[in-house]
Formats: sequence, structure tokens, C-alpha cells
Amino acid sequence: MRRALLLISLLMGVGTACMAYDTTPLQIAIWPPSLQVVPPEIDVSGLKLNLPYGGNETIVGVDLGIASTSNNTSALQINLVNCAHERFSGFQVGLLNLSGESRGLQIGVLMNSTDEVGSGLQIGIINSTTEMNGVQIGLINYTHFMIGFQVGLVNIIRESIVPFFPIVNFCF
Repeated sequence: MRRALLLISLLMGVGTACMAYDTTPLQIAIWPPSLQVVPPEIDVSGLKLNLPYGGNETIVGVDLGIASTSNNTSALQINLVNCAHERFSGFQVGLLNLSGESRGLQIGVLMNSTDEVGSGLQIGIINSTTEMNGVQIGLINYTHFMIGFQVGLVNIIRESIVPFFPIVNFCF
């Protein structure tokens, strides 16, 4: 009982102290905005635990749990659902990875989706970007413009001499 009270007091103290600053080394979230240690406006530079869901403006470090949302993320993200509305850089692993712009490795069991430019490697059943600089490996790979190649059953590069080709498609 004492340990539980001590832990709760410590977390409340960290949350209160971090509100005076723009960043925190630890975020434990159940559901934003009210059920997490620090509010969503505070950036996380360290460890973020989403039990089940957490949201912060910026995440730098390690992001673990069930579902995570942010505007900017530079992290190792391991959640069932990862969402970086503006920019993601690093390594994402999940069922579903969503980002505005991505740089790094995305492994999405179901889908990786980047609204703007994706740079790096996407591995998933479905991979989708507006522009891709790198490699897409999946059953269905889709992009408007590409510098790189795709490996999969359905490979679509809309702005290419060969817009569709099974198994391997590329554009340089």
C-alpha cells in the first residue's frame, strides 16, 4: 500500500513539475487529455507508455503501448496503432502506421500510410505514400511518384513509364 501511494505521489509530482516546463521524461497515458500524467501540450523526451492510448505534441525517445498519436515523432514506436500527423522519423512497428511525412523504417502488419513524402523502407500488407524515396515491400504498394523500387503482388507508381507491374516495379 505504501509503495502504491509513493508511486502515485511521484507521478503526480512529475506531472505537476513538468507543467512548468515544455517537456517531460516520462508520460503514462490512459486516455488524453485528462487521463495521462502530463497534458498533451507537453512534449515527451524519454519514455511514453500508452495504456491504452496517449497523445502528445512531440515525442522523442521510446513510445510503447496500444495506440499513440502526436504531431511530430522521432522515436522507436511500438504500438498497435501509431499516428504522427505531421512528421515521423525513426522506427515504427504496429498493425497500422500513419504519418504525414516519414523518414526511417515502418513495419505495419496491416498498413503503412504516409500522406506526403516517405523516405526509407515500408514493410506491410499495404503500403501507401504520395511520394516515396526508398523501398516498399508488401502485397499492395502504391505511390504517385517514386525514386526507388517496390516488391509485391500489386505495385503501382502512378507517375511512371510503367505505372503497374507485379512482383517488382521501380522508378529512378
